[in-house]
Formats: sequence, C-alpha cells, structure tokens
Amino acid sequence: MPASVQLLAQNPDGTTRAFDLTEHDTFLLGRMKDCHLCLPDDSQVSRHHFILEACPPQAALRDLGSMNGTHVNGKKVGGREKGETPEQGAKRAYPSIDLKHGDRIQVGQTRIEVQIVQDQAGGRQVSAALPEGDLSGLSPEAMQRLIFGQPGEAAFQLNDYAIERELGRGGCGAVYLARTAVGGTPVAVKIMLSRAQADAKSVEQFKREMAVIAKLCHPNIVRFLDSGSDEGTFFFVMDYCDGGSLADVAKRHGGTLPWETLRPWALQALEGLAAAHKDGFVHRDIKPQNILIHQNIAKISDFGLAKNFQKAGLSGMSMTGNYAGTPVFMPPEQITNFKYVKPVSDVWSFAASLYQLLTGKFPYRFDPKRDPIDIILNENPVPIRDRMPGLEKNLAAVIDKALIRNPKDRFPDAGKLLAAIR
Repeated sequence: MPASVQLLAQNPDGTTRAFDLTEHDTFLLGRMKDCHLCLPDDSQVSRHHFILEACPPQAALRDLGSMNGTHVNGKKVGGREKGETPEQGAKRAYPSIDLKHGDRIQVGQTRIEVQIVQDQAGGRQVSAALPEGDLSGLSPEAMQRLIFGQPGEAAFQLNDYAIERELGRGGCGAVYLARTAVGGTPVAVKIMLSRAQADAKSVEQFKREMAVIAKLCHPNIVRFLDSGSDEGTFFFVMDYCDGGSLADVAKRHGGTLPWETLRPWALQALEGLAAAHKDGFVHRDIKPQNILIHQNIAKISDFGLAKNFQKAGLSGMSMTGNYAGTPVFMPPEQITNFKYVKPVSDVWSFAASLYQLLTGKFPYRFDPKRDPIDIILNENPVPIRDRMPGLEKNLAAVIDKALIRNPKDRFPDAGKLLAAIR
C-alpha cells in the first residue's frame, strides 16, 4: 500500500467524513464554499481557518490567522491568546505544526483524527538532499558544496558539461552556466534537490512526465536538451538565454519596465504559452523569473518542472513548514485545488507577472502582519490603474480581467489573453 494521509472528520451529529490524500496535496477547512471541509454553520470557524498540506507520509498544518485558533492534541496553534489585541496576535506570523499518526485536530465543534499510512511496498527511498530553511543566504561556494559535495571551484565537470558559474537560485536548487564537452556550446544546467523522501516509482513517474514535456518544441519555449539524476539530485540541461529573465531585466532598469519595452516580450512569451496550452500542458509556475530573454526573444522556461516535482512528492512542504514560500504569483484556485490546475491558472500568473513588471508591486496588498495565504484566499487584487494611473485603459482592463478571482470570469487560456493584448 502506498503512503497516504487520511483525515477522519467527526461532525457534531456523530457522522464521519473521510478524506484520503495519496499524493502532494492541500486540504482547507473553513466556512467558505471553496474549502474541502466546509462548516458554514459553526460560528467558531473562520472563513478559511487552516490549511493542511500532505506530502505522504508527511503532513503539516498552518492556521490562517483564525479568530479562535486550531487545537492539535489539545494545544492551541495560531489564533490570538486570551487578552491579546489583534495587532499583538498578528505578530506571531502564521505558525505551522508537523502532524503525526494519531494526532487529533479540534476546530469549533468538529474533531479530525490524522491517520498516516506508511509505504508498504518496500520500494527504495530517495533521500532528501536539502536542509530545512531558506537557501538564499548561502554563498555560491556553499551552494556548490551542498549540491555537488565538493568545494567551490572556478569550473568542474558534471557528466558532459563543464560548470562555470551560478546564474540563479531557486527554492530547490540553482541554475548554472555550463559548456558542452564537444564544441563548448553554452547551456544552462538546472539542479533540483529533493526536499522530501519519495519512492522509486514516484521518481520514475516524474522522469517519464518530464520526458513528455521535453518534446515541446516552440521558438518561445526554452528547450530541454538533457537530464539525469543521482539519488535525490536531478539535473536538467536547457538552452542558455543570454539576456537573463524579465525579473533580471526589470532589476537592471530600476525595478519596472515600460509597456513599450515589455509588450513584444509579453506577446512572444504568450505565443509559447498558448502553444503549450493548445497541446494540453499547464506550466503552474509562471513568474518573471521563468520568462527568459535570448537574442531579444522571450521564451518560457521550466515548463512542468514545478508541477511534476510537486506531484512526485519531491518538493516537500511548499505551503507550510520552514521553507514554504509566499505564493505571490499563484491564483487562489492553485491553493484550493492544488492538484488540478488548468490553463486559466497560468493566465492569472502571467497577468500577475505583467502587473509586477509594470508597477513594481504584486497584485495583492500583502500585509506583513497577516498570513499571505489568507490574503490570497479572501481578498481581491488591487486594480492596476490604482497603482499605475497612467496605464492605457484597455490594457488595464485586460490585465484586471485576467486577475479576476473566479476562473470562469477570466480568459480561459493564453491564446485568448494573447488575442486580447494584441
């Protein structure tokens, strides 16, 4: 039997509901209809009370700033303490707790028992290679030592590629400039390290799905050239883009880009994304860092990497835990419907990227005293002309429509967004 996280929820009337999380997934409890366990009649439950993330056999719970907190085995997690003001309670930012088999969660009148089933297949486990915490503070030399197990050097060999220098850093690894052994062609080598354990079957599924995506061929999609793995380390060789990412370009120009400069790159990137959507692929991780420039042409990078890495259970806890990020380019449904993201979600993320590149701000008003996931689930994006009054009205209307909370009211895919921007 494969690993799973089972939740048995006992209602006040004695009835029980079961939820079985068999792969990396999220589970929301609250009063709103988009919650997996909706409790609209319990006044002690907040709109979005807590998020539980499962990466079987691991599970973690994060209270979303609820009024009354969440109780795990009788101990309060999140919420305000007795006598605390809202401002004081908010300073204890969105706490999370690791869950184990037999834990009991109490929210209002509902009790949930956590049952964790370990993998019974006896398959080989892939060991996690990353330490907990943020990797951004590591020096390039320390990062190289973490990934390759050797001290930083000017250049060294990885299979048929001579690694020269680090180009960028991500939550699960880094990207390096390298050259091929034959011909010395510059390429980009992306190293991804497992944040969690996964069996050999999951790893092989990840490789198969990436092999399918590697066949995507479009002038505005960065090509996958090669790949490989060793235990918990995975590497992907891609075309090297000499202009860096749109995030890099914006940084070189003071943090924002004028629409006249951004427009041709936005249209080119949407051409690539539209072609992928037409073929049935979803990116799931569109952001300025994943739109690269090569010889003044924009290309979408990292297609399917985040989605398939998460699906294989290799990314660890990306919504909770010590290395969870703030999902600033993620639409609400990617939190509530974690496994089944569609092209319309890429549309939201692309529009959010344009918004940030144009204004230097994110679509939401993120408050350091409030859980960002709570903001994404409960608030509407700020209309872009509130941030940038001089932006052309029709363009602003297109971006605002692409950022509507309800997916049914957005452009359904990148092709429709491309046509609207044109």
